[in-house]
Amino acid sequence: MSHLGGWEGYVVGSVGRIEAEEEACRPVAMIELLGREDRARRCSGCGRFVRGVHEWVEREVRDLPVFDADTVLRVWRCRVACPRCGPKVEALPWLEPYARVTKRLAQSVARLCKVLPIRHVAEHFGLHWHTVKAIDKAHLEQKLGPPDFTGVELLLIDEFALRKGHRYATVVADAVTKRVLWVGKGRSREEVRVFFDLLGHEGCARIKAVGMDMNHAFAAEVRHNCPQAEIVYDLFHVVANYGKEVVDAIRVTEANRLRHDKPSRKLIKGAKWLLLRNKANLVMTH
Repeated sequence: MSHLGGWEGYVVGSVGRIEAEEEACRPVAMIELLGREDRARRCSGCGRFVRGVHEWVEREVRDLPVFDADTVLRVWRCRVACPRCGPKVEALPWLEPYARVTKRLAQSVARLCKVLPIRHVAEHFGLHWHTVKAIDKAHLEQKLGPPDFTGVELLLIDEFALRKGHRYATVVADAVTKRVLWVGKGRSREEVRVFFDLLGHEGCARIKAVGMDMNHAFAAEVRHNCPQAEIVYDLFHVVANYGKEVVDAIRVTEANRLRHDKPSRKLIKGAKWLLLRNKANLVMTH
């Protein structure tokens, strides 16, 4: 079974099965792994082979399910006494130094996260949502690497709702290639500043123009970090703001001026949507 499991450096000590007490739970296969005394141990810090042992520590680690049961490995992990690094967890090819899931389980989780929401993947493997989230994030960081801002001169910044309850996030994209450069929670100056910190001084100096809605926090942060850049407001928000701040303000002022002329005042007060309507959509009945 040790060869079948592929737990290099360990032999199976005992195997047990814990049946589920509730219908919503799943059975658990408990496998005890004992370290082979005759194996060479490698320091996870410097990679050198080390003979000395500092201590043995028992850890519970999740592995891929076996048949209908979740698999829990009870692993005795060795902390080697490295002359260079001091006490360090032994490096293993199938388990990261401080991970609570095996590499193959993490790989399976990452693959499934490509096609399913994190919540569904967590339910499938019986893992905590935050565990799956951390695995998916680490996989994406390893695969995609740090963002590349080379040649970026024109930016687009926008906000979008995460879910009900006025929770928002911000996305920054390259206006030329439409490539997403950064996504972050929130829409305040402090939260958007994270992107400009990543962009760096040289990157900020290259920015020629930034397109956005009429979000004051976005504009203020662009002016602070990229004072040379032109701020371009999108047409939809310019027209919407014109209707609200100009047309509507004039309508209210005129209605107040005509407060003694009730018929005219009533006409002006009720003309809000008529004034905002597109000219091409107006008919005589309006």
